[in-house]
Amino acid sequence: MRVVVIGVGAIGGLFASRLARSGCEVLLCARGETAQALEAVGLLLDTPDGRTIALAPDRWTVFDTNQPDIPVELQGWADYAILCGKSYDIPNLCKIAESVLSLNGIAMCLSNGIGHMEKLANFVGKHRVLGASTTHGAIRIGPGEVHWTSRGSIKMGAFIGSDLEPVEPRIDSLMSALDEAGLQPIWSEDIAKTIWSKLLLNVAINPVCAISGVLNGQMLLQPELFETGLAAMEEAARIATAEGIDMSDFDLAQALEDLCRATADNRVSMLQDIMAGRETEIDSICGEVVKRGEALGIPTPRNQTLHALVKGIEHSTRA
Repeated sequence: MRVVVIGVGAIGGLFASRLARSGCEVLLCARGETAQALEAVGLLLDTPDGRTIALAPDRWTVFDTNQPDIPVELQGWADYAILCGKSYDIPNLCKIAESVLSLNGIAMCLSNGIGHMEKLANFVGKHRVLGASTTHGAIRIGPGEVHWTSRGSIKMGAFIGSDLEPVEPRIDSLMSALDEAGLQPIWSEDIAKTIWSKLLLNVAINPVCAISGVLNGQMLLQPELFETGLAAMEEAARIATAEGIDMSDFDLAQALEDLCRATADNRVSMLQDIMAGRETEIDSICGEVVKRGEALGIPTPRNQTLHALVKGIEHSTRA
């Protein structure tokens, strides 16, 4: 099985290393120093049980996305494409997936935010796209090292009316490979709700922890932070409901509390980006809620505030 992982940060590095270790042929699409490190020295994966696993460079092929063109020999190479880059870079990742995927290949996107499934379908067609969301936790320590902080799962599902379903051989093979890699694949019959559920948690925990500079568990120790995040979730839930997503059985407060406890020692990706002086994904998280709220006539003042504050911090750290 040939898999291309496009964007090799924390989650991309985790999925690439596990799939390569389980025997898949893997192509890594990264840029700059990350591509150089993966090609020269490989990758170190620190697991939740305290082990460090080294994967040598011969476990994969690396394509540096700073290059202008994908080599002819890699065009149509992959059976599956997993997009793991930042949400603001999705159009570029989709172009790479379109070029590298075989005619019968399947693509999915694990980036934060919503709308990626539809964007990917514009490039490769909805019958070759899965929606996906993962609860695995990971931190990128450096260009060649990833810390797998907490085990989770990956949920996948297809567009309504798509040919893709669990018994389809391509899906069965993909889920078997992910299972063999220890990534806990789960098929979702309502992937839109799955993705929205993750977004609701992201609008709460990512900007609040990024602004306050705390680890996830601190939200439980500071009620004002928890309530701020919960208010942002409630706004986003109203948008989801207006778009036809049934969130009536999703206990917002309990879900946020569970996430904070399960990832208490984690530093959210948005805080990692701010600390590193990188662009954040706030536009695809709170910004997307605000945009959709404006289109629907639903006010989203808490998301507007969080969006503005993160953008202000982002601009000051990147100036």
